[in-house]
Amino acid sequence: TAAGGRQDGPGGQPPLAASFRSTGGGSEALDDKSMHLQQRLEAVERELREAQEASRTYRQRYDQCELKLKDREQLLVHAKEMWMKENVRASKLADALTTAEDKIADQEKRLSEVVARYNEAQAEVRSLQRLVGSSGDGGTGGGEYFQPELKNNGLSRVPGTSAELPSNGALRPMGTASTFDASFTRDNLAGSTRTLPSTTQGGLSDANLRALPSTPLDPETNSDRFRRLCLVNDAVLYEDEMIQVGVKAEYAGNEGQLAVFFGNKGGAPLHAFTVQYYVKEERALRLTASPLNQQLDADKQVVQRITAVMQEPFAEPPWLRIQFLLPDTSPRKIQLKLPVVLTKFMVGRDMSPQEFFQVWRQQHFVLNEATGIVHLGSRFRGALVHVARSIVFGGALRMHHGIDTNPDNFVLVGQLGDQKAGGGGGGDLDADRGRDVFGLPSAASAGADREHGLSLVRVEVGSGRFSGKARVVVRSNDHTVARALCDGIVAQLAEPNA
Repeated sequence: TAAGGRQDGPGGQPPLAASFRSTGGGSEALDDKSMHLQQRLEAVERELREAQEASRTYRQRYDQCELKLKDREQLLVHAKEMWMKENVRASKLADALTTAEDKIADQEKRLSEVVARYNEAQAEVRSLQRLVGSSGDGGTGGGEYFQPELKNNGLSRVPGTSAELPSNGALRPMGTASTFDASFTRDNLAGSTRTLPSTTQGGLSDANLRALPSTPLDPETNSDRFRRLCLVNDAVLYEDEMIQVGVKAEYAGNEGQLAVFFGNKGGAPLHAFTVQYYVKEERALRLTASPLNQQLDADKQVVQRITAVMQEPFAEPPWLRIQFLLPDTSPRKIQLKLPVVLTKFMVGRDMSPQEFFQVWRQQHFVLNEATGIVHLGSRFRGALVHVARSIVFGGALRMHHGIDTNPDNFVLVGQLGDQKAGGGGGGDLDADRGRDVFGLPSAASAGADREHGLSLVRVEVGSGRFSGKARVVVRSNDHTVARALCDGIVAQLAEPNA
């Protein structure tokens, strides 16, 4: 107051203290409100973080589902392509099956026709045999003392007297003896009474053999095709539903030129097409092949030129391996023998009977002898004409008549083509007399040169209890030549799958 005294406020308190108390009450309310808002903010931030985490989880699941969906789409496309390829392949197989069934039907028809013709020919042969038997001479040659007898719808010979039976049980004509030494008959294979074809003088010649019909059935298997190409130089070697292989060849001396044809029979190209040749006796036979394209288009044919050079005699033919990829990219491999055999490098040789026996009995020819017993294939039984055609190998061996007295046996002579026979069939092969005949300084070397690669062959066809069998004997100055010829003849006469 003006008097300097203190003036109390209401209630006896000073005015400043009352103001402070009112202000402190409002601050506590603000603090409480701020704490409440802070708690709500933290709760909202926590919810936001949880929402963001859930969003990331859902997005990851979405991405995974999208990747799986793409994989499923790719698998679906691949499965559709494979289904289309298999559908095309199934249609091709169905067409191939239909074609094969048609071929089988045609072959069965041809087989029935061939069987009918064969039965007619057999009936005609039996009629001729009866006619020959009724003529009184029994169909035998001079000096034979045999009586004809009908047996099993044909002719069989029985000796006129029991004194004519040899000790080994083989039948021999009276008053005659085999012109061969005893080694020819040690297996007791006697001749039969079949008179066609005869190997006596005036029988089948090489020209007649070439004019003869082929064996009763055409080759149907690939093994038959190989055996046929051992006799001829132009034919199909292999065939299946995809590919065909043919060979055309020419031989001169110790060299041969071959053209091997590869044909694609399918409707799609063959990729990675490779051809390899394997020769076991590399020192004896050398093959040189021209390059070949590695793609064989559909319905197309390519040719590969092969040069074969024989450096020394060989026993086994080379192998041909064909590899390629089928349209579905699966690999395919084919292995087969190439018909380059020793007889391709041989030529027939003429020899007189005296010259033949002179060489046959030489010691080194006897030591190199090769023999074999074979069960004749059904196509050869009762048809010696087909036996004769199969063992001359297209002229590599020359048939000789009048050497063996048995008309059912075959005698053949051949020599490697690079050797000069010189002097034809009348020459003298005796090495001891080579100086007198040729006037050469070395008689032994002259005889050896003329005899190099020379081969003498005898094929005995059994009868009676040996019917259906044949014995092959080959003598040569080289054992490899003798073994190769013997194996080749046995393979030609045996059953296809024997």
